[in-house]
Amino acid sequence: MHTVTIHDAKTNLSKYIAAVKKGKQVFIGGFGKPEVKLVQVTPVDLAASKTRSFSFAHHKIKEHSDSFSDQTEAIISDLLLGK
Repeated sequence: MHTVTIHDAKTNLSKYIAAVKKGKQVFIGGFGKPEVKLVQVTPVDLAASKTRSFSFAHHKIKEHSDSFSDQTEAIISDLLLGK
């Protein structure tokens, strides 16, 4: 376990990211007390974070899309639905 100050973490962030990627544990805190842990993101975390729902905006865009062509409307719909 390695605890660094916030200032040191900001200054040497790339060094600490590399250490975490190599399997080391890095904690960031103040006065020698760890407050947060720097962790590597796993592919599962990335997949979960990309799941978003924009269905609330889809209806609003359709209401004002009278001037869009069908093709443009389909592209916007695909973007909002994550296709």
